Amino acid sequence: MAGEIEIVGRFGRLYQVLDWAYRLAVVNLLWIAGVLAGLVIAGLAPATVAASWLLLEYCRGNRPRPWHGFWRQWRAWFLPAQLGLGVPLATVFVLGFYLVTVASQAALEFRAAAVSLAILSAAYLATLSYLPAVLCHVRLGPVAAWRTTVLVAWRQPVITLALLVAQALLVVGMAVVLPAALPFFAYSGPALLATRAALRAFGR
Repeated sequence: MAGEIEIVGRFGRLYQVLDWAYRLAVVNLLWIAGVLAGLVIAGLAPATVAASWLLLEYCRGNRPRPWHGFWRQWRAWFLPAQLGLGVPLATVFVLGFYLVTVASQAALEFRAAAVSLAILSAAYLATLSYLPAVLCHVRLGPVAAWRTTVLVAWRQPVITLALLVAQALLVVGMAVVLPAALPFFAYSGPALLATRAALRAFGR
């Protein structure tokens, strides 16, 4: 782009790190604003898809206008995302409720069931993290998008499991080491990892 200066060498790498930190902070703040704009419940799904669209654009080397692009996508996805992403997100809370209920029981068989449910929940979360990128990338109906997400996630099972661990470590690390970073990177950091994993599965 005209007017841009290419920075190479050590300073170039530093610039890239700072540039990505800025992008992720903007995405995270826009995501929070989008969630609040929909009064949380109605805003979570469209904000997540809109933020995923921004991350996909950045990962593909494009330079979207964050504010304009995010809100345009938020409005476009406000209704479709409620079914395409909102329903799977709601399932997370259902699984969490049953996991807490089963884990609170003292009997050994309940503890074994809690472990099984925890493994199922982890696999579900790992799969779900791909869904926003799939919705933006392929533009399918809800059921087709869900089916595609399962295929995308588990055609590369090692990467998907590593993604889940990396996302958890990233959030826990921020919470323990630098809690002040959470408002800027708590969503966008893990989402970037999921976006890159999805692009790898898509073949970019």
